[in-house]
Amino acid sequence: MKRGNSQVRYSEEFKRRLVEEIETGVMTISQACRFYGICSTNSIYKWISQYGMYKNKGTQVYIMTSKEEIELITLRRDMALLKKQLEEAETRAIAWKCMVDAIEIDLGIPVKKKPWNQALADARKLLYPEEGDSVTKDIAESSVSQSKPATKDKQPLRRR
Repeated sequence: MKRGNSQVRYSEEFKRRLVEEIETGVMTISQACRFYGICSTNSIYKWISQYGMYKNKGTQVYIMTSKEEIELITLRRDMALLKKQLEEAETRAIAWKCMVDAIEIDLGIPVKKKPWNQALADARKLLYPEEGDSVTKDIAESSVSQSKPATKDKQPLRRR
């Protein structure tokens, strides 16, 4: 009478030694199967995952106190709330921009603010129409100071 294939059990020490030999490069998995007469490479892969030096590779270990954990949860909630508020503010900004564009198109009235340098140039044209665009800061200051009376002779005002 023939017996069925009997299952061979290997000791933990044997498994650890075999995994160490494979990890140090003494032999490959297929060479270990042939040399030790192991039928399946799956067993060796399983041993490597159990006893290998990289068994914890890819797992993260967090060590936190309960206070730190509560703080982390609170910070995550706050961040989610801030992200939601930012999204709403961006949506409002887009809506306002669309409304301003629609008003300018429909009514033909410029509503958008001018850039500061354009506003300054327009103000200079209004203040000094005879000089045009060639007005410099020094000329503007000298013309303003000539038209004003001298204030050096006056004493400063004091509060009572």
